[in-house]
Amino acid sequence: MQKKYDWIPQCYYRVSAKALIRNQEWKIALCKENTGYWDIPGGWVDHWEDIKDALKREVMEEMWLVVTSISENPIYTFLAESSGIASPKRPICFILYEVEVENFDYTLSFECAELWFFSVEEALEIQLYYPNEKIMREIKKQEA
Repeated sequence: MQKKYDWIPQCYYRVSAKALIRNQEWKIALCKENTGYWDIPGGWVDHWEDIKDALKREVMEEMWLVVTSISENPIYTFLAESSGIASPKRPICFILYEVEVENFDYTLSFECAELWFFSVEEALEIQLYYPNEKIMREIKKQEA
């Protein structure tokens, strides 16, 4: 007999809010994690947390940067499976916002051992987590 909520694990996604942060040369900020992979700043949205509040919190936790502006709407949203490198494989809903920060004086953390700016083409040649490759390819299409 099927239970009332048996369907929940079938449609469960973790939500990851991501920050597209660009510098004056229009290059994109990426964080190098201790795994050696580069990642777009951002992370998990906690239960009942506003997504923009989560984005501000994640940028602060990862790099100690203060978010000054977040686009009204996401610029890109997609579903994917996580890479399984830093955490177990799981389905994720990625939501990417354009974000501005007060300055680029970051502080090292476990999730951001290094901060660097890359063009989309440069980013596609480094060791990115799989979902970030998908985002970079989409940005490349939009900018063409």
